[in-house]
Amino acid sequence: LSFAPQFCKRCYEIGRLVGDGNFAVVRECHRRDNGQALAVKIVERSKLIGREHMMQNELSLLGSLCHPRIVRLFAHHHTHTHSYLVMELVSGGDLFEAISERGKFSEAEAGLMVSDMSEALNYIHCRSIVHRDLKPENLGHLAIVLETSYTKNSGVLKLGDFGLAMVVTEPVFTICGTPTYVAPEILCETGYGVAVDVWALGVILYILLCGFPPFRSRDRDQEELFQLIKQGQLHFLSPYWDPISDDARGLVSALLQPDPTVRLNAQQTLQNPWQVTQRNITQPPNPVAASSSYNPTTATAQNQPAETVTSRTFTPPSPNHQHNLDLTLSLLRDWIELFSFIVPDNTADFVCG
Repeated sequence: LSFAPQFCKRCYEIGRLVGDGNFAVVRECHRRDNGQALAVKIVERSKLIGREHMMQNELSLLGSLCHPRIVRLFAHHHTHTHSYLVMELVSGGDLFEAISERGKFSEAEAGLMVSDMSEALNYIHCRSIVHRDLKPENLGHLAIVLETSYTKNSGVLKLGDFGLAMVVTEPVFTICGTPTYVAPEILCETGYGVAVDVWALGVILYILLCGFPPFRSRDRDQEELFQLIKQGQLHFLSPYWDPISDDARGLVSALLQPDPTVRLNAQQTLQNPWQVTQRNITQPPNPVAASSSYNPTTATAQNQPAETVTSRTFTPPSPNHQHNLDLTLSLLRDWIELFSFIVPDNTADFVCG
């Protein structure tokens, strides 16, 4: 790290690589004065041309937030060529990797994770901040991360990656997000607000409980996917949903309401009876299988290819429900990444992480 400025070398001992992406690398570092373990995201500024606003969002918004379910930004330093963001170091892999290892989760586990996400969303929504890119599969990102400890009421998820976040005081019309998790009001261009984050939360809960997304297109066709999302016709397919309680299904349905005016908000999600029941379960869930690597925010426009994981498979149904489609992690990543794109400037600004 010969390019690291002297103030970084003076204040921090920069160590191993823990994540990388198109625009940045993340290394573990330790404060020289007290040995505190942190993460430093090193952004190559030349690769951010045209996307400088994403870093400004992250600096201004993330730097102003302080919540146990949100990754902390402690300091930032800048040179002509690089920016250095000193952040909280969170142990464990991202939620997508955990889903790929486990396939699906118990209601108790899913309930605790959704509770953590709801707490983070409620905190930012009360401050009129919409995240706009809530998702588990942020390859090379720190959007949602699993801590190594997974105990009752300890909190296992932390929200980060505020590159697309913004303060919203009136309806927003910019089309942005990741298609698997994008809310129908974004696609309909009718104006949207913080409710789009709750829709994404509903998609994540659906995946946690059954192992595959609620809206899936035939032949990976993005236009068909968007039409399915806009229609919002939710199906709890057998046998995948047979063992799941009616209360859990009810919360999923309430989060995935196509009409944002009747969709639950984050506070209501926390108060949902199913959520309260899961939080009150005395037996802690089993530890979540997660990578030991840290997956930090890297502000990439598209996800990097991932290594194939063959120890577990996803088994979502085919769109026509005629046969099961077994997908390894690499195939599911490819399935989702196909819908990550940027619409040309003359049509819309669909920004994906």
